[in-house]
Amino acid sequence: MNRGSIVRTANYNSVSTAAGPQRPRPACEGEDPDLFFPVGDGPRALFQAATAKAICRRCPLQDSCLEGAFERGEEFGVWGGTDERDRRAMRRLVARAA
Repeated sequence: MNRGSIVRTANYNSVSTAAGPQRPRPACEGEDPDLFFPVGDGPRALFQAATAKAICRRCPLQDSCLEGAFERGEEFGVWGGTDERDRRAMRRLVARAA
């Protein structure tokens, strides 16, 4: 079917098959998922976390990713440009302010 075709549905309403508005794509799309889950506290893991955070910094979805990580209670990995330590510190700040 050609892009932008019109299709008739069962109730005979016209529906366009043209592509809708482009949604922002995550910067991590296509990256190795293991990059975002460094293991340990050694130099290699710290470099891996820093690399993942750098990818997050250029992501248009960084804020929603971080919000989702908090909502799901993500304990591990880099989400929204933060690692486990960063998110724990943020939770402590919020708890103190409450």
